[in-house]
Amino acid sequence: MLVDPPGWTQKLLDSYPPLGRLPEALLGQIQKHGVFVHKHAGDIMFEPADFSTRYPFVVHGIARVLKAGRSAPDTLLYRLPVGEHCLLSASGLMAHWKFGARVVAEAETEVVLIPAALFLELVRQSPEFAHSVYVGIARRLESVMDLVEQATYFRLDQRLATLILASGSPLNKSHQEMADDLGVSRENVSRALSELRGRGWVRLGRRRIDTLDAQALRSFIEQD
Repeated sequence: MLVDPPGWTQKLLDSYPPLGRLPEALLGQIQKHGVFVHKHAGDIMFEPADFSTRYPFVVHGIARVLKAGRSAPDTLLYRLPVGEHCLLSASGLMAHWKFGARVVAEAETEVVLIPAALFLELVRQSPEFAHSVYVGIARRLESVMDLVEQATYFRLDQRLATLILASGSPLNKSHQEMADDLGVSRENVSRALSELRGRGWVRLGRRRIDTLDAQALRSFIEQD
């Protein structure tokens, strides 16, 4: 019988079911070497150097994986919710590579961190766990490719319209939060939102955007 002194094992197994089918000895290693971390919204969870040393399992909340900017704002690559694998963490550990990215808690977030060597051992010894990691990498690559396509072929106002439609109405975010999502300045987001409002497609409030004409927004996004 495995003992769970810190109380996070069941959260981990519920969030990542393949771990529950590991040999007991491996699960014991996770309990022995795993570190439970609680972060508040806005706290930094991972800096670039961490991508080659530890692997995160999100068991509560959601994190934002950002391309660390030097002279520009950080750019959102993807969000990491409960139960999903981190593309950069997994590929970084398997390739012994450090990425210029950071992970920030978007809300109250709880994570179990395990050492790099233990993560690699899980991949080697458990085909089911390894498959879940590879599927997670593939899904994240697809979302990053979509992000690159938007940044390359769409204007900011079209990207903003895409974000509004994808988030549903109402969208409860500040202009700064939307700017962080798109990797641009708050001033540019505010200007683009004002243009969309002037066309009668959205209504703006305090941390709230209501979609008034979804079809017009879709047609606007599809323009050359």
